[in-house]
Amino acid sequence: MALSGHERRQAKKREEILAIATELFLKEGYGRASMDQVHARLGGSKRTLYNHFPSKEALFEAIVSRVSDRVLAALQPSLGDSDLQDALNRMGKDYLSALLSPDGLALYRAMVSEAPHFPELARTFFENGPSRASHHLAAFFREQKVIGNLDVDDPQIAAEQFLGAVRGDIHLAAVLSAKKFTSKVIEKSVAQVVGLFLRGAGH
Repeated sequence: MALSGHERRQAKKREEILAIATELFLKEGYGRASMDQVHARLGGSKRTLYNHFPSKEALFEAIVSRVSDRVLAALQPSLGDSDLQDALNRMGKDYLSALLSPDGLALYRAMVSEAPHFPELARTFFENGPSRASHHLAAFFREQKVIGNLDVDDPQIAAEQFLGAVRGDIHLAAVLSAKKFTSKVIEKSVAQVVGLFLRGAGH
């Protein structure tokens, strides 16, 4: 069903707010950023901002979900995937690339910094980010177990271990030292993880 003109304008404004807030929150940190700063950059009526996002917490949760959605999209196998190894290689590469993106790294650094001061915010980040990702992949592993492609006792644990291995030291090095990795290095690292995983759990 096509959106009305009003709905399109609302969606466009929401995206504009999110784009401004994402840049501000990831640069300044959640504790230092404010709704007033977002409004100053957005312009117009404050009511518009608060109609879309009634609080700073709601706005940040939307930012987390937006970045997390890119990670989840990376873990969604395409309908044409028939080979499990190819599917895992693609998912692993896309997942790690999303984590290493500027927004992905900035969000992770922000949450590590803010978590001791805002435990509820950290919980929201975990549930909307890492936890969503592992549960999403676990559902795929369950399907693969049913059709006989995987032999794992607990698909959820397997998903958490697979994603942890994909992140490896590459993600930590990027977070701590801003080290950049080429797509070739990412592909090679993921391929080794996939190979080890399938030797232990594949048929």
